[in-house]
Amino acid sequence: MRNKETRKERIINSMEMVETSFKLLSDKRQIDELDKGIYRLLGKLGNSQVTELFDRYPRLMQKYSSKELFSGNIEIPNINSANLKIAGLLTYLQFLISSISDFIDQSGRIIPADEIKNDRSYQAEHYIINSIPLDDYIEHLFLTVVSATGEEYYRKFIEKTGNPDFTIDEIQKLENDTELQEHIDLMAWFGLVRILLESLYFYFNPENHNPKIN
Repeated sequence: MRNKETRKERIINSMEMVETSFKLLSDKRQIDELDKGIYRLLGKLGNSQVTELFDRYPRLMQKYSSKELFSGNIEIPNINSANLKIAGLLTYLQFLISSISDFIDQSGRIIPADEIKNDRSYQAEHYIINSIPLDDYIEHLFLTVVSATGEEYYRKFIEKTGNPDFTIDEIQKLENDTELQEHIDLMAWFGLVRILLESLYFYFNPENHNPKIN
Protein backbone atom coordinates (compact mmCIF):
# COMPACT_ATOMS: atom_id res chain seq x y z
CA MET A 1 0.00 0.00 0.00
CA ARG A 2 1.28 3.43 -0.83
CA ASN A 3 2.22 6.07 1.71
CA LYS A 4 3.04 9.75 1.74
CA GLU A 5 6.70 9.16 0.99
CA THR A 6 6.01 7.17 -2.18
CA ARG A 7 3.36 9.45 -3.66
CA LYS A 8 4.35 10.95 -6.98
CA GLU A 9 4.06 14.57 -8.01
CA ARG A 10 0.76 16.38 -7.91
CA ILE A 11 -1.80 15.89 -10.64
CA ILE A 12 -2.57 19.62 -10.57
CA ASN A 13 0.46 21.84 -11.09
CA SER A 14 -0.74 24.95 -12.92
CA MET A 15 -3.54 27.50 -12.75
CA GLU A 16 -4.63 26.41 -16.22
CA MET A 17 -5.20 22.90 -14.87
CA VAL A 18 -7.11 24.35 -11.92
CA GLU A 19 -9.40 26.25 -14.28
CA THR A 20 -10.03 23.14 -16.37
CA SER A 21 -10.79 21.12 -13.24
CA PHE A 22 -13.13 23.75 -11.83
CA LYS A 23 -15.06 23.87 -15.09
CA LEU A 24 -15.34 20.08 -15.21
CA LEU A 25 -16.28 19.64 -11.57
CA SER A 26 -18.72 22.56 -11.39
CA ASP A 27 -21.15 20.85 -13.77
CA LYS A 28 -24.34 20.16 -11.82
CA ARG A 29 -24.41 16.49 -12.77
CA GLN A 30 -20.79 16.11 -11.73
CA ILE A 31 -21.46 17.81 -8.39
CA ASP A 32 -24.39 15.46 -7.80
CA GLU A 33 -22.23 12.43 -8.60
CA LEU A 34 -19.46 13.58 -6.28
CA ASP A 35 -21.98 14.14 -3.51
CA LYS A 36 -23.56 10.72 -4.08
CA GLY A 37 -20.07 9.25 -3.87
CA ILE A 38 -19.84 10.33 -0.23
CA TYR A 39 -22.98 8.38 0.63
CA ARG A 40 -21.78 5.45 -1.48
CA LEU A 41 -18.56 5.41 0.54
CA LEU A 42 -20.47 5.59 3.82
CA GLY A 43 -22.64 2.70 2.72
CA LYS A 44 -19.70 0.53 1.73
CA LEU A 45 -17.83 1.33 4.93
CA GLY A 46 -20.74 -0.10 6.90
CA ASN A 47 -19.66 1.82 10.00
CA SER A 48 -22.78 3.07 11.76
CA GLN A 49 -20.84 5.42 14.04
CA VAL A 50 -19.17 7.19 11.09
CA THR A 51 -22.58 7.62 9.46
CA GLU A 52 -24.09 8.92 12.69
CA LEU A 53 -21.20 11.34 13.22
CA PHE A 54 -21.47 12.54 9.63
CA ASP A 55 -25.10 13.43 10.32
CA ARG A 56 -24.17 15.10 13.65
CA TYR A 57 -21.07 16.90 12.44
CA PRO A 58 -22.63 20.32 11.76
CA ARG A 59 -23.65 20.46 15.42
CA LEU A 60 -20.18 19.38 16.57
CA MET A 61 -18.65 22.17 14.48
CA GLN A 62 -20.56 24.68 16.56
CA LYS A 63 -18.71 23.44 19.65
CA TYR A 64 -15.23 22.56 18.37
CA SER A 65 -12.87 23.99 15.75
CA SER A 66 -11.99 22.05 12.60
CA LYS A 67 -8.40 21.68 13.81
CA GLU A 68 -9.59 20.20 17.10
CA LEU A 69 -11.96 17.77 15.41
CA PHE A 70 -9.39 16.70 12.83
CA SER A 71 -6.60 16.25 15.39
CA GLY A 72 -8.47 13.47 17.16
CA ASN A 73 -7.24 14.85 20.47
CA ILE A 74 -10.60 15.92 21.81
CA GLU A 75 -12.54 13.48 23.95
CA ILE A 76 -16.21 12.96 23.24
CA PRO A 77 -17.82 10.20 25.33
CA ASN A 78 -18.31 6.91 23.46
CA ILE A 79 -16.88 8.32 20.22
CA ASN A 80 -13.96 6.72 18.38
CA SER A 81 -11.53 9.48 17.33
CA ALA A 82 -10.75 7.79 14.01
CA ASN A 83 -14.44 7.65 13.14
CA LEU A 84 -14.78 11.30 14.13
CA LYS A 85 -11.97 12.23 11.77
CA ILE A 86 -13.49 10.34 8.84
CA ALA A 87 -16.88 11.95 9.42
CA GLY A 88 -15.24 15.36 9.52
CA LEU A 89 -13.27 14.89 6.34
CA LEU A 90 -16.41 13.81 4.51
CA THR A 91 -18.42 16.71 5.93
CA TYR A 92 -15.83 19.25 4.79
CA LEU A 93 -15.55 17.48 1.45
CA GLN A 94 -19.30 17.73 0.94
CA PHE A 95 -19.10 21.46 1.53
CA LEU A 96 -16.15 21.89 -0.85
CA ILE A 97 -17.97 19.92 -3.54
CA SER A 98 -21.03 22.13 -3.22
CA SER A 99 -18.96 25.32 -3.43
CA ILE A 100 -16.82 24.49 -6.48
CA SER A 101 -19.12 26.36 -8.88
CA ASP A 102 -18.55 29.54 -6.86
CA PHE A 103 -15.07 29.79 -8.36
CA ILE A 104 -16.34 30.12 -11.94
CA ASP A 105 -17.86 33.39 -13.14
CA GLN A 106 -20.85 33.78 -15.45
CA SER A 107 -18.63 33.77 -18.52
CA GLY A 108 -17.19 30.40 -17.51
CA ARG A 109 -13.82 31.75 -16.42
CA ILE A 110 -12.08 31.10 -13.13
CA ILE A 111 -12.44 33.97 -10.66
CA PRO A 112 -9.01 35.48 -9.85
CA ALA A 113 -7.96 34.68 -6.29
CA ASP A 114 -7.29 38.37 -5.59
CA GLU A 115 -10.98 39.05 -6.04
CA ILE A 116 -12.05 36.66 -3.30
CA LYS A 117 -9.23 36.85 -0.75
CA ASN A 118 -11.15 39.37 1.37
CA ASP A 119 -14.61 38.09 0.46
CA ARG A 120 -16.24 36.68 3.59
CA SER A 121 -18.43 34.36 1.52
CA TYR A 122 -15.31 32.25 0.87
CA GLN A 123 -14.27 32.21 4.52
CA ALA A 124 -15.28 28.59 5.10
CA GLU A 125 -13.15 27.32 2.21
CA HIS A 126 -10.17 29.28 3.52
CA TYR A 127 -10.72 27.85 6.98
CA ILE A 128 -10.91 24.22 5.86
CA ILE A 129 -7.84 24.48 3.65
CA ASN A 130 -5.83 26.22 6.36
CA SER A 131 -6.92 23.64 8.96
CA ILE A 132 -6.13 20.40 7.13
CA PRO A 133 -2.90 19.78 5.17
CA LEU A 134 -3.57 18.52 1.65
CA ASP A 135 -1.43 15.40 2.00
CA ASP A 136 -3.25 14.44 5.19
CA TYR A 137 -6.63 15.02 3.58
CA ILE A 138 -5.88 12.86 0.54
CA GLU A 139 -4.17 10.16 2.58
CA HIS A 140 -7.01 9.77 5.08
CA LEU A 141 -9.61 9.68 2.31
CA PHE A 142 -7.53 7.12 0.45
CA LEU A 143 -7.25 4.88 3.51
CA THR A 144 -10.99 5.21 4.08
CA VAL A 145 -11.68 4.12 0.51
CA VAL A 146 -9.35 1.12 0.91
CA SER A 147 -11.16 0.23 4.14
CA ALA A 148 -14.39 0.17 2.15
CA THR A 149 -13.06 -1.83 -0.81
CA GLY A 150 -10.82 -4.16 1.17
CA GLU A 151 -7.07 -4.54 0.66
CA GLU A 152 -7.43 -7.56 -1.62
CA TYR A 153 -9.53 -5.56 -4.07
CA TYR A 154 -7.09 -2.66 -3.87
CA ARG A 155 -4.13 -4.96 -4.63
CA LYS A 156 -5.93 -6.31 -7.71
CA PHE A 157 -6.75 -2.77 -8.77
CA ILE A 158 -3.13 -1.64 -8.49
CA GLU A 159 -1.89 -4.74 -10.32
CA LYS A 160 -4.09 -3.81 -13.25
CA THR A 161 -3.41 -0.07 -13.28
CA GLY A 162 0.27 -0.58 -12.51
CA ASN A 163 0.20 2.76 -10.73
CA PRO A 164 -0.45 3.45 -7.01
CA ASP A 165 -1.17 7.07 -7.99
CA PHE A 166 -3.80 5.99 -10.49
CA THR A 167 -5.45 8.55 -12.74
CA ILE A 168 -9.01 8.88 -14.01
CA ASP A 169 -7.88 7.77 -17.47
CA GLU A 170 -6.40 4.59 -16.02
CA ILE A 171 -9.61 3.87 -14.12
CA GLN A 172 -11.76 4.38 -17.21
CA LYS A 173 -9.76 1.72 -19.04
CA LEU A 174 -10.84 -0.76 -16.36
CA GLU A 175 -14.56 0.05 -16.34
CA ASN A 176 -15.43 -3.24 -18.06
CA ASP A 177 -13.06 -5.40 -16.03
CA THR A 178 -15.29 -8.01 -14.36
CA GLU A 179 -12.93 -8.46 -11.39
CA LEU A 180 -13.06 -4.77 -10.50
CA GLN A 181 -16.72 -3.94 -11.10
CA GLU A 182 -17.73 -4.08 -7.44
CA HIS A 183 -15.87 -0.92 -6.39
CA ILE A 184 -14.72 0.70 -9.63
CA ASP A 185 -17.19 3.56 -9.12
CA LEU A 186 -15.66 4.30 -5.73
CA MET A 187 -12.13 4.32 -7.15
CA ALA A 188 -13.24 6.72 -9.90
CA TRP A 189 -14.89 8.91 -7.27
CA PHE A 190 -11.69 9.06 -5.26
CA GLY A 191 -9.75 10.00 -8.38
CA LEU A 192 -12.05 12.96 -9.01
CA VAL A 193 -12.01 13.98 -5.34
CA ARG A 194 -8.23 14.07 -5.41
CA ILE A 195 -8.36 16.39 -8.45
CA LEU A 196 -10.89 18.60 -6.68
CA LEU A 197 -8.79 18.88 -3.52
CA GLU A 198 -5.52 19.46 -5.36
CA SER A 199 -7.20 22.15 -7.47
CA LEU A 200 -8.64 23.98 -4.48
CA TYR A 201 -5.42 23.86 -2.48
CA PHE A 202 -3.43 25.03 -5.50
CA TYR A 203 -5.90 27.87 -6.08
CA PHE A 204 -5.74 29.06 -2.47
CA ASN A 205 -1.93 29.02 -2.35
CA PRO A 206 -0.83 32.65 -2.91
CA GLU A 207 2.52 31.51 -4.33
CA ASN A 208 0.75 29.96 -7.30
CA HIS A 209 -0.63 33.34 -8.34
CA ASN A 210 2.74 35.05 -8.33
CA PRO A 211 5.07 32.86 -10.38
CA LYS A 212 8.74 33.70 -10.00
CA ILE A 213 10.48 35.19 -13.00
CA ASN A 214 13.82 33.55 -13.71
